[in-house]
Parts: sequence; C-alpha cells; structure tokens
Amino acid sequence: MVLNTLLLMRHAKSSWSHGSDDHQRPLNTRGRRAAKAVGGVLRAKTCVPDAIWLSDSARTRETVACLFGEDAEIHTEFLSAFYHASANKILYTCQERGEPDVETLLLVGHNPGWEELFYHFTQMSRQLPTGACAIFTRKDPHTDWLDAKAWRLTDFILPRDLE
Repeated sequence: MVLNTLLLMRHAKSSWSHGSDDHQRPLNTRGRRAAKAVGGVLRAKTCVPDAIWLSDSARTRETVACLFGEDAEIHTEFLSAFYHASANKILYTCQERGEPDVETLLLVGHNPGWEELFYHFTQMSRQLPTGACAIFTRKDPHTDWLDAKAWRLTDFILPRDLE
C-alpha cells in the first residue's frame, strides 16, 4: 500500500477542572461532542484512517475514541515523543518509524508542534484550534512522505463549523 492521505489533527477541547496533571487531562463535554462530529465528517468523506499515531496523553486518546468509537478496528500507536513535541521532533519520530504501509494515516497531538507541522506541509501560517483536522492528499507517491512539498491540503475541518 502507498500512503495517499494524511490527516493532521489537534486533540479536542480538554478540561482544566479535574485537578489532573497536564498529561492526564480529559476532554470536556464540548470536546467530546466536537470529536464525534469531526469523526462523522471523516466517515462521510471516506477518510477513516488505516492507522493512527498519537500522543500518549489522556486527551489525545479520548479524542480518538470519540472520533471512531472505542471498538474501532484501527491500528493505533501511542507515542510519548508526540507529547508537546516541536514539528522537528514529530518529523524525526515519524522518520524513525518509517512510512507506514497504509493508505490513510491520522496523526493526533498538541500545539504548538501541530501548528508548526501544518506550516511545514503548507507554508501557511494558520491556527489549529482544538479539534481541528487538516486533510492532505499526496501529490506524488514517489516523493518522501515527510517532504514539505509532498502533500496538498484538500480540506480543513473546524469543529465550530459543525455546530
């Protein structure tokens, strides 16, 4: 298989009221609702990933569970290196792992690294609010999958547009 679609998503809105440390913060009600709505849009666009690489934080795990359901059969890998990582750290981690043998890959993590990664692929400075998901299509399957010019932004989903 060749990786043709890359989804880049920031975790959904989290709660600050649980007194947990940052790594363990859960989503709030709005975040769970938004993640479910984004998941519905991804399913409607037939953009359900074959694999998901995400930060190992509670809020990224819960975001993914809300997107596709707890029992979705999607290969999922929790990567501590994605937790509050810079774009360079994310790219390095992806490079170490190698291009996955899937058609669609979802990456889920945190700002500021995710906004930096969005900029890497688009050269556009744009905020990536909680729950936002960028959909990229690969321009040429023979290019390095992490090359800045390998992808074309084809859609940008904002949870507030789905309310």
